[in-house]
Amino acid sequence: MERVNSTVHGTTYQIPLERFKEENLSPLGHVLPYKVVHKETRKVSRDCYISFLGNQYFVPYRFAGRTAEIQIFDGKFEVYVDYEKVYEHEILSGNCRIARKKEHFQGLLSEILKENSKCKKSSQIPLKFSGPEVEKRPLDVYETFSQGSFE
Repeated sequence: MERVNSTVHGTTYQIPLERFKEENLSPLGHVLPYKVVHKETRKVSRDCYISFLGNQYFVPYRFAGRTAEIQIFDGKFEVYVDYEKVYEHEILSGNCRIARKKEHFQGLLSEILKENSKCKKSSQIPLKFSGPEVEKRPLDVYETFSQGSFE
């Protein structure tokens, strides 16, 4: 950049570095760097995982089966469901690795117990299984068959 900006410009016929000094510009202040984000869509599996680059990343259980958008940047990615940020993961090196956090399981047991109690209240008629009807007869009938006489 210094080599190019110190030679005469083909359109203005001026040296850019000298022209820049003449302009006496003041800095804008603190400007955040531009954030480059790559977005992809993933389906959260029934067991609450998102697959990315050969690794599995756990998300909170309440998002199982839903479609999520992942935003990838700076060695990590954020998971969004319905425009709500659900979680952020560091990208794991290698493959066949699993990233899970204990806090993703918080509330799961109480939800399961709540669902089970609803099922118990709604099904008041217990299931009843019955086998085929079997004929009952005295044992001497079998003795008759074993002797070869049929009546």
